[in-house]
Amino acid sequence: MKRMFRDSKNHFITPLSVFDLGLVLTFALFSPNLTNLVAPYCGWDCEATPDILRRSPFLSGMAIAFVPLVLHAVGFYHRAGLQRISTALRQLAHFCAYYLCAVAFYQTLRSHSLLFNHVLLVNMVGVPCVIFLRFLLMRLIKLYILRRPGHLRQVILAGTREQVEKGWNKLPDYWKKYMNVVGRFYVGQTDLNEVQRTIQQNAVSHLFVFGGLSAYLPNEQIIHMCELQGIDIYLCRSEHHTLDFTTEVNTVDDVRMIVLTAVPPYTWGRLIKQVCDLLLAPLLILISLPVWIFAAVGIKLSDPKGPIFYRQLRSGLHGKPFFMWKFRSMYSDAEERLAEVKQRCGNEMNGPLFKLTNDPRIFPFGRILRKLSIDELPQLLNVLIGDMSLVGPRPMAVYETDQIPDIAHRRRMSVKPGLTCYWQIEDRSAADDSYTKMIEKDLRYIDHWSLWVDLLILLRTIPAVLIGKGAK
Repeated sequence: MKRMFRDSKNHFITPLSVFDLGLVLTFALFSPNLTNLVAPYCGWDCEATPDILRRSPFLSGMAIAFVPLVLHAVGFYHRAGLQRISTALRQLAHFCAYYLCAVAFYQTLRSHSLLFNHVLLVNMVGVPCVIFLRFLLMRLIKLYILRRPGHLRQVILAGTREQVEKGWNKLPDYWKKYMNVVGRFYVGQTDLNEVQRTIQQNAVSHLFVFGGLSAYLPNEQIIHMCELQGIDIYLCRSEHHTLDFTTEVNTVDDVRMIVLTAVPPYTWGRLIKQVCDLLLAPLLILISLPVWIFAAVGIKLSDPKGPIFYRQLRSGLHGKPFFMWKFRSMYSDAEERLAEVKQRCGNEMNGPLFKLTNDPRIFPFGRILRKLSIDELPQLLNVLIGDMSLVGPRPMAVYETDQIPDIAHRRRMSVKPGLTCYWQIEDRSAADDSYTKMIEKDLRYIDHWSLWVDLLILLRTIPAVLIGKGAK
């Protein structure tokens, strides 16, 4: 309780995760007995049911050990049990989805008796319930302790008058009710001696500075004063900033650095994403090989002069150029005619992107390739090489990247580009789906990334491709 709002998201092993591991293990040991108790109400045979750990100790042990890791991945430990109940339920729902997939995979490895399947079912239902009951009990205990007058956090606020008032009012009430504001100190109107007296007389434990990173210099003296005394410092971003930073502390020899990153942190989820790219790319190439042959033959019959494949210099991770491969869908002189087509037909997209529904440079078979997104298949080679991922913002041409109107839009290149993302599955050819819309969707993907988001995008891509949604 010493650090009320300490975030444990950078640590896989926490007291709560260890405790939950013990709960799951205990539940698994007694699940056969529980199965016998509920059997009459479910219409099952009341017989001695097999012990999961004894029947398959390795797989069962691995499944139990991965429970806290999955809970960590869905954010269940991020607020150490102080998140809203609705948030905890949503996180547990995500956990159940992963848990169901793991059990389904386990079932495919070998055949099991009906009794054994009943025990598995009881575990599938019981484990999330037990964890949720633990969450409720611990949450009630924490809230009881924190609501006692002697346990309220004494805090001071700093920034401009407008920033302090707006910033503090914007914080949720369920969070602020555990804190007591004992001082507000405004830029240019602050006496440091008064700040120190407030800290000493009220046992201040938290300083909130409003205004984002740019507020550090105007409030430097107060921040330094609190830093020397071991007071927690919260630097709250400006109201107009939409960027979400992840913060961590790195130590290189004796130098400690606070790292602010606006991309998803490198966790087990990112590692699994990379492994899935390397495993799925060659598998998808193999499965789609007949389509590759169909595309190659069609391209050569449509325009024998040009090559089958087309490569273009695109901007990859952090803007690093790479050659992206596609099936050629335009006549061989398409590049030379680009300026002429732009001048004659205009551009249906705002910003640096060029899109044209009836581009005269596309040959008839090429329109079929584009309609079914077959022209994108060779990018699986880019995934295999490591230049791209299966899911991520679409890579822009280098010359388009050089014309980006707002440097904040370059944040879409802070993650590896992909074959599909929100723009591909949410009607990318709609009249109002402009360059600005594409940027918004790419940044939404970065800010809310998870393995679950990637899986949903991949599943939604399949019907989008089959019906040719948004393809040009």
